[in-house]
Amino acid sequence: MKMNQKISVIIPVYNAGKYLLPTLNSIRFQTYRNLEIICVLDDPSDNSAEIATRIAAEDARVKLVVHSENRGLPRARNSGVENATGEYIHFMDSDDLINHDFYEILLNAANETGADVCACSVFYERKPKQSIWFADDEVITGRNKIHKSEVLYRGWVWRYLIKKSFWDEHGFLFPDFIPMQDIVVAISIVHHANKLAVCRDAVYFYKNRSSSILNRNRSSDNPQQKKQWKENVRTAKRTIKDLIRDYKIKRPAKAVLRLKERITGKYTCDNNPIKYGKFDKKISVIMPVYNVERYLLRALNSVRFQTYSNLEVICVLDCPTDGSTEIATRVAAEDPRIKLVEHSENRGLPTARNSGVEHATGEYIHFMDSDDWLSPDFYETLIHGVEEAQADVAACSVFYEKKPIKSIWFRKSEALVDTNDKLEKTEVTIRGWAWRYLIRREFWNQQHLSFPDLVPKEDTPAMVEMIYYANKVALCPGALYYYKNREGSILNKKHDPVREKQSSENRRKARGVIKDFMEANEIKRPSRLRYYLKKYIA
Repeated sequence: MKMNQKISVIIPVYNAGKYLLPTLNSIRFQTYRNLEIICVLDDPSDNSAEIATRIAAEDARVKLVVHSENRGLPRARNSGVENATGEYIHFMDSDDLINHDFYEILLNAANETGADVCACSVFYERKPKQSIWFADDEVITGRNKIHKSEVLYRGWVWRYLIKKSFWDEHGFLFPDFIPMQDIVVAISIVHHANKLAVCRDAVYFYKNRSSSILNRNRSSDNPQQKKQWKENVRTAKRTIKDLIRDYKIKRPAKAVLRLKERITGKYTCDNNPIKYGKFDKKISVIMPVYNVERYLLRALNSVRFQTYSNLEVICVLDCPTDGSTEIATRVAAEDPRIKLVEHSENRGLPTARNSGVEHATGEYIHFMDSDDWLSPDFYETLIHGVEEAQADVAACSVFYEKKPIKSIWFRKSEALVDTNDKLEKTEVTIRGWAWRYLIRREFWNQQHLSFPDLVPKEDTPAMVEMIYYANKVALCPGALYYYKNREGSILNKKHDPVREKQSSENRRKARGVIKDFMEANEIKRPSRLRYYLKKYIA
């Protein structure tokens, strides 16, 4: 299959100095390499131009287009298209991130389906319940393209990889107004596309920074600016209404849209801003490996291509019988940060994790499953949270792919000190998952913490004890762990009566361990009813 087409990535750049370098690096260090990265310098007044110029000197794929005066986001995007030479184009904002195999996944879909447009999933950091998570890879045709892509109310144009010849054929242009110029173009793109290929595992991380044009405080605008903004909104709404009429799109009932907005719009996460590169303490990532050859490379690359680089990745090879050892060995030869620990016999997940801790040399440890993956600035966000709070533990958000309703979205960056707050707000007694936490290694060792041999409930007893003893727990909404819970994993194996009996016994023992610990320390167990009411109704 042809996989050598050039992709032109178009990035308008205006006063994005705080975030531009991580954005550029998340593109440069993709698994797919045939890219041209067009930075349209829209007369920035900060150090954005210097950053882009420096990176262009290091990477020949970075191409600078310089505006002599500030022309605004729509014209910058149009200017980028004029200078694009790739077979596909992708628009990206200068403060967002993408997962390491983003372009490989999208281009594969384009080639396999022949679609004019491919759409990705989106993690909306500020409003996670308004994220877009496609349940499956799918090819959509006809009127379903509009509704299944959610383009009428999620017009974000950076969600799409677009065939350049298709763009040119229809003469698409961004209208010269802000906001809502995206949705005007996106509706036309999706409507005219022969097919829309949606890609579940290609994820765009929409940061929606507090300083962005859509989030800045408009109270300082002069009357003329406020008037222009309102006029732009009216123009956009009229244009969208005309497109819906001309394309004969059946718009969802207003009551449905209001209900959807009421359910998702209330939930907003306030993330503390992070300064990339502020901290440089080593993190030991502990990854037990057993028969995960289909997923291991992606998991390792998800760690290797982080914005935070001071990592050691400890792969505990627990006698896998597939090609996992060969994959880990090959990647370790490419990246000296990967350290292999080999067991002479299969000892199981808890022992593998405990073995990883014994070999860790970092100031922090993180347990990661070998079939999951992380947001690109996962460790940067967690180290920032734990260090700023001087906490023993930092906790991340979780997208649970198989059961999205069980995902964990913290409402704000917060340092928890009170025992009841720590247990309730981390949800540790409900979701004991160990891989949610960045842990100070000295604290872990001082408390003599370890995982009991109680699969599948080995996490919860250790995590409840850890959260109880931690001086503080820093909640980090912007760090996302993508939990696959794949078919064939230790929790999803085919029915085996002997194993099921042992698992039931382990669950009973784990519940007993937790109960005894909480009673001994006079801990009141958080109410499950209150938990579910707050999580799903409030």
